[in-house]
Amino acid sequence: MNRLSIMIKWAPPIFLLLLTGAACTKLDVKTYSSIPSSIFWQNAAEIAAGKAPSYSQLGNVVGHSNTGNQIEITSDEMVYPTRGTDWYDGGQWARMYYHTADPSDVDGNLNGTWSDLNNGAGDCNFVIYTLQNLPAGTDVNLQADLAEMATLRSLFYYKAMDLWGNIPYVTNFKVDPTTVTNIPQAQVFDSLELCLKTNLPYLSSTVGTATYGKVTKYMAFSLLARMYLNAQHYTGTARWADCIAMCDSVINSGNYSLEQDYFDVFHGVNNTSKENIFVAPMSGTQPIAGNGIVQASIQFNSALTFGIPCCGYGNNGASTTRDFYQYFDTTSTYYDSTVTVNGRTVINHTRTFNDQRTAQYLIGQQFQGDGITNYPPYKYWIVDNNDPCCTYDGDASTALTTRIGDDYNSIKSPVIYFDTMTHFTASTTEFTFRHAGLRNIKYWPQPGPNNGSMGNAWVIFRLADILLMRGEAEYNLGMTGPALADFNTVRARAYSGSHAHDWVAGDLTPDNILAERGRELAWEDVRRTDLVRFGKYTMARNYPPKPADAGDNHTIFLPIPNTQLNTNKNLTQNPGYPKN
Repeated sequence: MNRLSIMIKWAPPIFLLLLTGAACTKLDVKTYSSIPSSIFWQNAAEIAAGKAPSYSQLGNVVGHSNTGNQIEITSDEMVYPTRGTDWYDGGQWARMYYHTADPSDVDGNLNGTWSDLNNGAGDCNFVIYTLQNLPAGTDVNLQADLAEMATLRSLFYYKAMDLWGNIPYVTNFKVDPTTVTNIPQAQVFDSLELCLKTNLPYLSSTVGTATYGKVTKYMAFSLLARMYLNAQHYTGTARWADCIAMCDSVINSGNYSLEQDYFDVFHGVNNTSKENIFVAPMSGTQPIAGNGIVQASIQFNSALTFGIPCCGYGNNGASTTRDFYQYFDTTSTYYDSTVTVNGRTVINHTRTFNDQRTAQYLIGQQFQGDGITNYPPYKYWIVDNNDPCCTYDGDASTALTTRIGDDYNSIKSPVIYFDTMTHFTASTTEFTFRHAGLRNIKYWPQPGPNNGSMGNAWVIFRLADILLMRGEAEYNLGMTGPALADFNTVRARAYSGSHAHDWVAGDLTPDNILAERGRELAWEDVRRTDLVRFGKYTMARNYPPKPADAGDNHTIFLPIPNTQLNTNKNLTQNPGYPKN
């Protein structure tokens, strides 16, 4: 076993013990000195390998992860309904949707989120500590490497601050876990801001293959912009001008531009889209996280649309309902075309959405495809034809139809997605409920042997979001002209370059701005934060029915898991939740 393998194998448990409080005393140096600096961290390649676990942990807090689920399912854009016994899992998905998180955390998701984020920060602290204690001159890029890890650590802590408010903020790897306390949210914000601004001068300004998936100045500018956008919630003081300044630093660099097609931002194995500022690389074959959001969403046989063979793909879970889909422009152009399928004549009725982004959701009868000629999905998408319906049964009979049926328990009902979900739970015999809720495919499914863990890089920051953040900040400062320019730049791309749908001054309203961010950034781990900023997070929902949260708004923050409170008596539970 080489030294890199040893480091990757043994380092993560160290982080877990330290940051989650599983140990009650300081860790002895011998615990981690199984990889002494005298035999590792001796050159640029080993130092790069030493930083890798910190980035790997980033893949565990985005998308279909503990953290991603706590962000998305608590918002209005995602729901995991209980279909019979599918997706019950101790009731965890319902607790997220209904904002009834329990500090006892009976399913482990809440504690997993806390641990994943703090472990990520701990990984960074371990690397920082190690680099700082190397013999002088060992790391010729010491200041840059320290700045890179401190900035990456800030992203983990930012997500934790956003979810919990008052959190521990630890920057010393050798801290005694029993002395850690959670500090006020505003203080965490100030510490993160200081850290990011202090390290910015030392971060790389290179944009290209060498910095793909790595921290750069522009990632730091983007994180600061997002912090400033929400500063009034975090600290009580608005920071709109500072948000604009950070966005300007990204936009004016000239390093990024919008893709012509919306879906090209998310398409392909770890693509290098010119729009993406910072991503978490994904893989189904390497020891890093895979992008499982589409697999968690679509119905089993629905994978046939993308040239993926039945039936090892699709878990029929993550869905979007009418509450959120209502924000999308479904105006379309329809065409008829005659094609030959398996030796027979088929008349296809196809749809092209005016707004490209609407096609990220599957709606209606699903049809077979190859995943190549039916990309991008907003153009000429088959919505009806005169072919026989729903005879697929998992064998050679696929040649008999282009329509997709549900082969679950020999039901053989058509796979037809629709947006109305009148309740959260239904039995398996309620056939239509199996397909209730629209399914998101912005991360275009990839045919191949590792379909359960796609390799589409998870986008964390991209230019369209920067433009929307700047536009919102400009609006709040009364800068109508610049705000319209930023929003319309994003909207024009959505409408394939057409300015016929540009906003005018009267369109600049808080509700419209929130809806536009929803259309552009759906399922990108920002909706919960947006709803809180706009005062919409605790409101009632219609599909499935959800009452408004308690009037004290305590649900804006998650409860600290009892597991953490039991381990560290210095932590204080968030208001509104039962004390341990």
